Amino acid sequence: MERSSFKKKWYNWRMFALVIILAGIFIKFYILEDQDENAPVAVQLELDKVAFGSEQEVEAFLGKGKLLSYFHDDNLNCQQCPKMAYKDGKVEIIFINQIADRITLNGLSDYNFDGRVILGLLDLKEDIKPTIDNQELKQWDNYQKYSQISAFGRRGKIEYILIKAKARRNADPVK
Repeated sequence: MERSSFKKKWYNWRMFALVIILAGIFIKFYILEDQDENAPVAVQLELDKVAFGSEQEVEAFLGKGKLLSYFHDDNLNCQQCPKMAYKDGKVEIIFINQIADRITLNGLSDYNFDGRVILGLLDLKEDIKPTIDNQELKQWDNYQKYSQISAFGRRGKIEYILIKAKARRNADPVK
């Protein structure tokens, strides 16, 4: 009598374990989204076609811009540098010494705050580790021909990306 009770309990535990395993498999394949590290990222701004360009070159690529204000910075020798908005404010550019130098890409809350995604949004192919990497800031100094690329995030999503193409403040260390 005791032996049949043991078999019955063992059978129940095996069934319970099988149900747990099947539930895990179901969750893995049907509920959790796979994040493919090699999946293509939608390019939001072809940075190499905008950075270092004149107002006319940028306008030819992004369309007509809207003057937002004038930027002033004595350290950058910038008295009245125009700050322009393109693509309904998605792209903001400050032209320092007549070239597109400070570029801000807004409205990116649909994208994960991941280095590969950030660089992919700018159509940059080389996946280099950022010099600063935390939950709110990823920053690359001297990435290829750009002085600095900074991405700001919140809750795992990108808020905006700021690119400093050429100009450096006198106080910034040159590497």
